[in-house]
Amino acid sequence: MARSPSVAAAVVVSGLIAATGGAAAETFTGEVVAAHGRRTADGSRIVTDATVRTADGAEVELTQLGGHAGGKTMLVFHGPPVLATGLRVRVDAHRATARSQSRWIVDDVTVLAGAGGLPYVRTPASKSGRPLYWAKSCAQVSWAVEGTTAIAGDAEQAVIEQAIATWNQGVADCAYMNLVPQGAVDREVGEDQVNLIKFRDTSWCRPAVDGDKARCHSSSAAAVTTVIYVDDPDDPRDGEIVDADIEINGKDFAISVDGQSLRGGNLCQADLANTLVHELGHLLGLDHTCRKVDDPARVDHTGAPTPLCAATSDPAITEATMYPEQACGETKKASLDADDIAALCAIYPSASDPGECSPPDDLSGGCCGAGDRGGSTALLALATAALINARLRRSAPRRSRARP
Repeated sequence: MARSPSVAAAVVVSGLIAATGGAAAETFTGEVVAAHGRRTADGSRIVTDATVRTADGAEVELTQLGGHAGGKTMLVFHGPPVLATGLRVRVDAHRATARSQSRWIVDDVTVLAGAGGLPYVRTPASKSGRPLYWAKSCAQVSWAVEGTTAIAGDAEQAVIEQAIATWNQGVADCAYMNLVPQGAVDREVGEDQVNLIKFRDTSWCRPAVDGDKARCHSSSAAAVTTVIYVDDPDDPRDGEIVDADIEINGKDFAISVDGQSLRGGNLCQADLANTLVHELGHLLGLDHTCRKVDDPARVDHTGAPTPLCAATSDPAITEATMYPEQACGETKKASLDADDIAALCAIYPSASDPGECSPPDDLSGGCCGAGDRGGSTALLALATAALINARLRRSAPRRSRARP
């Protein structure tokens, strides 16, 4: 199975380092479930503290030299690969002291599988195929002030903020990208550099504007995400996302929180957190883990074709956050999978943080961005649900499996 970009081969093995000081040595095999870089108290070095969960459920606390902290990365050539969340590894380690029972010092790391063991899929620009990305350190997200009548009061706001936090907290150890909640605003979706979450309870259509008729979405879509990006292979900003809006279908679905909705009838429940975490993945530049027959061809980050959803039963695909279907009442997409984390850590690595959280630079003719990336008028492409597959189609409840 293909690996994440940080894994250059099927197995990455560093030179074996002997345990020192006579402390007991041991080998652990499992998945890295947490990893965090920090500076030592004297500020002279960066170390990474990580937790590896073994097959029997035991969690081993490890520490190693190198990693990322405070906007800098310390790389040790010929040293072990740095432990990162989602990697499956074999680790040789020795106790910090002969009497220590809680902390192990890493001697050697063998990477057995990339994060999640699943290649992630990015949305490409239509002309060059360059994967889409945000150029700044953050993407600011607002939501329409009217909210939805399917949820009591303004409780949807807490769900929106938690969905944003799910992404921020999930990638905080390795990615600089941050979604910044901007609160409620009174506006409609459109290209305005305001990334908006809009609930549509009475009509599953964008309203008519300036002589253009109302544009309706498929009734089978619980939500759609529309991304506007620079689509010009000759522009240095090619693939840069400049606006993204999420629309939530409250007409054909009963938007719900914790299994509760004020919408009656026989409507399929669409859990708001489940829907939003998936759609925010599209806003960040991710595509689906598989494709429908009417979807355009895609490749994963290794270059392998994305399979047809109907042709795969691999739970790594069908149970993923970015799988394109959801069952009524499903909640498993409300959390991230290892491939989601691996994707953002590769797209927006902490060491490459541009250090500026602001809306995208003006694209009008004659202006130049903060990084002086050119002043020509950019060609924009609108990526609708049909183009970027940003839809969660209705599926039978039997498709749902609760996340443990």
